[in-house]
Amino acid sequence: MKNRLRCLVSRTLLRLGIVCLCTLLVTGAWAWEKTAAQDLKKTASLNLENMSLASALQHVAEAGHFKLVYDAAQVKKVNYSGRRFSKQPLNAILDSLLAGTSLGYKTTNDLLIVFQQTAAAPFTLKGRVLDNEKNTPVPAASISVKGTNRGTVAGDDGNFILERIAEGDVLVVNSAGFEKQEVLVKDEKVITIRLQASVQNNQELVVVGYGVQKKVNLTGAVGYVDSKAIADKPVANVGQALQGVVPNLNITFGDGHPGSGAKFNVRGTASLTNLSGSPLILIDGVPGDINLMSPADVESISVLKDAASAAIYGARGAYGVILVTTKRAKQGKLTVSYSNNFSWQTPTTKTDFITDGYTAAKLVDSAFIRATGNSYTGYNDNDYAELLKRQSDPSLPQVVIQNRNGVNQYVYYGHTDWWHTMFRNWQPSMEHTLNVSGGNEKVDFMLSGRYYNQKGIFQINQDAYNAYNFRAKINARVTPWLNLFSNTQFSGTDYTYPGWGYNSNFVSITVHALPSYVPVNPDGTATYRTNLNNYTIGDGVFASLLNGKSKGGEKHYDITNTVGFNLNLVKGLTLTGNYTYELMPHADFNRRTADPWSVSPGVIQYVGNDYLKEGSYLDQHHTINLYGTYEKSFGPHNFKAVAGLNQELLKYKTNTVQRSNLLSNDLNQIDLGTGDITVVGNANELALRGYFGRLNYDYKGRYLVEVDGRYDGSSRFPASRRYGFFPSASAGWRISEEAFFAPLKRVISDLKFRGSYGSLGNQALGSGTDYASLYPYVPVMPATVNNWIIDGTKTQTLSVPAPIDPNFTWEKIATLDAGVDLALLKNHFQVSFDWYKRITTDMITPGKVLPAVFGAGSPKQNAADLETKGFDVNVSWRDNGTVAGKPFSYNVGVVLSDYTAEVTRFDNPNKLLSNNYVGQQLGEIWGYKLDGYFASDAAAQANKIDQTFVNKQRLSAPGVYSKLSAGDIRFKDLNGDGIINNGKNSAIDPGDMRRIGNQNPRYSFGINASASWGGFDMAVFFQGIGKQQWYPGNNADKFWGPYSRAYYSFIPTDFPGKIWSPENPNAYFPRLRSYEALNAGGELYTANDKYLQNLAYIRLKNLTFGYSLPASLLRRIGVSKLRFYFSGQNLFTATKLKTKYIDPEQAMPDGDVNGRVYPFFKTYSVGLNMTF
Repeated sequence: MKNRLRCLVSRTLLRLGIVCLCTLLVTGAWAWEKTAAQDLKKTASLNLENMSLASALQHVAEAGHFKLVYDAAQVKKVNYSGRRFSKQPLNAILDSLLAGTSLGYKTTNDLLIVFQQTAAAPFTLKGRVLDNEKNTPVPAASISVKGTNRGTVAGDDGNFILERIAEGDVLVVNSAGFEKQEVLVKDEKVITIRLQASVQNNQELVVVGYGVQKKVNLTGAVGYVDSKAIADKPVANVGQALQGVVPNLNITFGDGHPGSGAKFNVRGTASLTNLSGSPLILIDGVPGDINLMSPADVESISVLKDAASAAIYGARGAYGVILVTTKRAKQGKLTVSYSNNFSWQTPTTKTDFITDGYTAAKLVDSAFIRATGNSYTGYNDNDYAELLKRQSDPSLPQVVIQNRNGVNQYVYYGHTDWWHTMFRNWQPSMEHTLNVSGGNEKVDFMLSGRYYNQKGIFQINQDAYNAYNFRAKINARVTPWLNLFSNTQFSGTDYTYPGWGYNSNFVSITVHALPSYVPVNPDGTATYRTNLNNYTIGDGVFASLLNGKSKGGEKHYDITNTVGFNLNLVKGLTLTGNYTYELMPHADFNRRTADPWSVSPGVIQYVGNDYLKEGSYLDQHHTINLYGTYEKSFGPHNFKAVAGLNQELLKYKTNTVQRSNLLSNDLNQIDLGTGDITVVGNANELALRGYFGRLNYDYKGRYLVEVDGRYDGSSRFPASRRYGFFPSASAGWRISEEAFFAPLKRVISDLKFRGSYGSLGNQALGSGTDYASLYPYVPVMPATVNNWIIDGTKTQTLSVPAPIDPNFTWEKIATLDAGVDLALLKNHFQVSFDWYKRITTDMITPGKVLPAVFGAGSPKQNAADLETKGFDVNVSWRDNGTVAGKPFSYNVGVVLSDYTAEVTRFDNPNKLLSNNYVGQQLGEIWGYKLDGYFASDAAAQANKIDQTFVNKQRLSAPGVYSKLSAGDIRFKDLNGDGIINNGKNSAIDPGDMRRIGNQNPRYSFGINASASWGGFDMAVFFQGIGKQQWYPGNNADKFWGPYSRAYYSFIPTDFPGKIWSPENPNAYFPRLRSYEALNAGGELYTANDKYLQNLAYIRLKNLTFGYSLPASLLRRIGVSKLRFYFSGQNLFTATKLKTKYIDPEQAMPDGDVNGRVYPFFKTYSVGLNMTF
């Protein structure tokens, strides 16, 4: 009873305390506001002699911290003689200055307005807003009466009407892309307002954590782009449009299949726990999947790169934060916008492979015989003679029936182009988007929708991708102090593909499908074996595609609804709250059937197993945000504070089921299966809670300070170590605002130095949603089912759990950032530069190696540190003028970034290269150095250096083929011990290996330019990487060809000219021998400096030409905008890669080390944008 009473009293006192605290805050803010309103009543001593009335008024305004607005013509008419004032109220000084004149004054917010007094009644003002450069209407411009809540929005023709306007009122005119303008109303009842295009963008409001800031006042490292960076690009998702746009926002794609999602990284590697380092992505303030949203919905994107700017997101922002803001509703006349594009795609790489059966078979057999002593194809001399005949006469039959080994069978003498048999040259896609927006002063709304369709590359049963998007945003101004809003979005994608998997199909068809083989027999059956060897044509994938029953698919849905409010408690104090529920169901399936094939007339056989596998996944995400924002100025001192809480709950549920031997090849239902059934399911949860705050201060926009902090908790950690506090601080100095800088302002418009330091916690210890990733501190007893039958059922066993470190806790990431922002020549030329150092400590990795008798692996511990250094540069030039009497504007920009990461603590004292070690630069490639080829057999036999360690493949060949010969590779003996090997395979003793490269990208860059004139517009964008090494994987078929597997299907047409021979001693590749690149001990298996590739490239990422019809013509048909355009994506690529058959992005770490994935494409597109 006492405990209950104590709890009741405690709760009551706590609630009373909260109420008192809120009352004090509100009352204090109200009193603060009332005190600040006395500016004209304060006293001042002013010497206003020997100056004009305009100058005298300016002195009074400055004394009261007002901005002066006046009618220069009326003030100039006044005969002012000047006088002194001593300790008088400012309003008394104004009364004295204007006594005897027809001028009056009033204050509105921070304005002191001097106007011509008139007794005229309020009137209706009509006006039009025009682009000053293009002399065209500015639709949807916002026009408001300063100091009131009255306003309107210009129509599509730029026209507007305002009621109850009086002389002396000040109109505030805003429109995206233009400088804000304030217009003093005189006695005209019809006016024209001309807006100047914004040359600089540092006055823009940039979205930051839980709020916005002027770009000019930013002290952290924040990248920003608007919707123009995405518009008109024929892309499936936002990531494809952003690649190379923001410095050190690294975007990669694992492959090019329709709808392929982007992988994002900010400023390189942050932790060994999660090398990809996916940043937190928020869409309108809540977590979301940027790959599922419509690119047409994007209004702006902010990238928070350093700890200072991301600290307010705490543990979720350890790898950076990407803030996506979607387009907002526009008040005024209903506006409907429609756009479309129709595209055609073709691979970025060459696809002209050897299709002559004789040439390919000879090449394959030559490589195979030198490695094994046997023929691969099984062709005899007569077969080769038949193939040779078809070189000159391709009309001869490609398939004949012969008796081999006492059986009649098909024998193949083809010249098949397997690439174009499997894959298409061109694939279409299309996109349609619709946006409807409108409203009034009370309610406004925006509806948008998108449909995107992309066909795939497969010839048979073509794969297809469909994406659907819908968004609805509603804002209701219930009272002057309460605003309610709702943001609902739906995304859906559906991708279906034939065969065994969109990438598996590519892997399978790369082997054993020689040009001399054919896909289909004369009787229409599929081919699978030749029975001249023991290999299968394309692993049977073409037989499967031809049968058309094996297929797969993926469906993803995202339904998100956010409801919230903005509550204006008192002037400057706003409370914002919102709740978001996100439902993400997705599913996949894979159906395999037994597929018919034949090698003997009339004899049908089957390949493959029959099964159906289905997976269903249900992810739910609850998010609550509640925070207050308070802004206040004391003369030149400006403060802004944000404080609040964030709570998130994530739920994951997974079910997969597989069953074999279905009763139908066409109906894909689990209950039709007759064989074994396997069912797996699990459910997990993750909870996050954070309390955050930020305080901004600036003095006259000159000295800038920001302090952030977040107290974060994550359910990934034990209760005793669940919470952490992560602070940051940043400061900026706009030296250009100093008085001594005034003489330089004509050249240097703006110059700001800034720096930041902050710490973040990392709770993303893995990318999965499984138990081990979400509860790594909880010991788990693995359960298995074995085939022992007890009481009629299989037995289940439990294993001893893996050991857990009891001190398991947060990884910590501290970032130091120094930057400078520079604007020259009236802001036409702008430069932004950042240098940063990021130190990650207590990374979670396996601890010390334990003795085998322990019986388990080393538990994960906070046992490693990492240091990442890099820089970002953004340079741009903007200008406008007139050409041939028409407005002309253009801009050019360059972004460049780089980073390196080094391990500074890791328990690997011997620095074994098989693990991380202190001093290791992440991504480094160790390999041998080559000394050319042996020029002759004699030179090879005279070689004194023992190359056994790297020549095991050659030595395993029979007879003469095992001898070191002319054309074989000579390795450099770097340590002089007479033996080529890797020593102890450590950085201390690497033998003859050295660091020869690094697989991480260096010097990522983007180059953009655009121009507009006379209704025409053009934009071009180049993107690339300055340096990145790749040693081709052992299955990189289009690079190694028969040096890996002799029987690869796709051998580039230029490959024979790269093979060493006595007639071609300077060839790129050595003496031909199969498996040298495939198997350990082959001379090409381990990396070396000769075949190390540089993936550096520059790509014409986008080129767009557009034409907008004149507004005067469109008005006649009720259309405000109509623009036609052509756009191309990935149109041109220049690379240092030694093959034109692999795209550099295919070979990057996030892709496949072998490059055997769905191709990347260049795209040609036409479309239109229309508004009415």
